[in-house]
Amino acid sequence: MELVYHYTLVAVIGFLSVAILFGLVRTIRGPRRADRIMGINMIGSFSTGLLAALAVFLKESWLMDVCLVYCLCSFLAVVILSKIHIAESRDEKDKKEEGALYE
Repeated sequence: MELVYHYTLVAVIGFLSVAILFGLVRTIRGPRRADRIMGINMIGSFSTGLLAALAVFLKESWLMDVCLVYCLCSFLAVVILSKIHIAESRDEKDKKEEGALYE
């Protein structure tokens, strides 16, 4: 049973590593700002899961503390990036409306 547990954790760690790479590809390729923010959110979420799986695999409880702090930082980063995205989208919309008024 211990062997199944070991291989399951290794498979989960491998899956999450591949998922992080897919998130990185989504972040780089874009094409829009919202896609990049979604990719950053994916990387943060999967990294949190990877840290949790590593904490269980290595039997190190302090990694769970690191996992929680990383999760909070990742969440705040996505919230801040979303606020910036919304503000820039509003500015672009306002500029288009002003340009339409002057034509």
